[in-house]
Amino acid sequence: MEHLLSALALLCLLVQSFVTGARAESGPTNKPLTLAQVWSLDATYRDPTHGVTFRYPSVWRPTTELAFHAPALEHSFALPIAEFAYDEDGFPRDRAQIIGPYSSTNLEAVGILYSAINAPDMAKCREMAASLTSKDNNRHATVVFGGRSFFEFETGEDGMMQSISGSLYATYANHTCYLFETDVAVADDTTDIDHPLTKGRLRYIFAHLESIMKSVRISWPR
Repeated sequence: MEHLLSALALLCLLVQSFVTGARAESGPTNKPLTLAQVWSLDATYRDPTHGVTFRYPSVWRPTTELAFHAPALEHSFALPIAEFAYDEDGFPRDRAQIIGPYSSTNLEAVGILYSAINAPDMAKCREMAASLTSKDNNRHATVVFGGRSFFEFETGEDGMMQSISGSLYATYANHTCYLFETDVAVADDTTDIDHPLTKGRLRYIFAHLESIMKSVRISWPR
């Protein structure tokens, strides 16, 4: 009898411990992300097959879906090898849940995508990149990141009170066309938004996305 009572007491303690632990796990234990966390380039992506590395914020998550409107690389012949994003879970926003520094704004998500496809030369690489953008295909700039030249094309799509805009970068090496896309997705209807993104804050976001591109390195695969 004494052993039975001891066993029952132990069982009660285990059940109580389990319930207490479950309540603790279900509670609001995660703190909102800070601006520094969202933009700190404290993680490195590596693709040894194609010799690519770049830095990105460790709080961004791998994903295959950035926003309502898909980035150019997501619906093309050059499907992404990697995609990382910070998102605010879309709209309508849950005002009781603050995810990070952009929860009170109309930002939906920011992200970077990377792809690599075979190409015979730089001209074909530029042609393929131009075909992926919905903007004027003849308009592009040339930028230099990490000592390497890239063609830069504008990308974008809008509708259903949402829009996505960004840049598609293309460079050629190792018989390969390397494609990188950075995007910002926002809600266009800001009626119920506390603090719609200003032009200054958008410039800040695009500047930090460019910082990710400045970390891109491409070397000969071993």
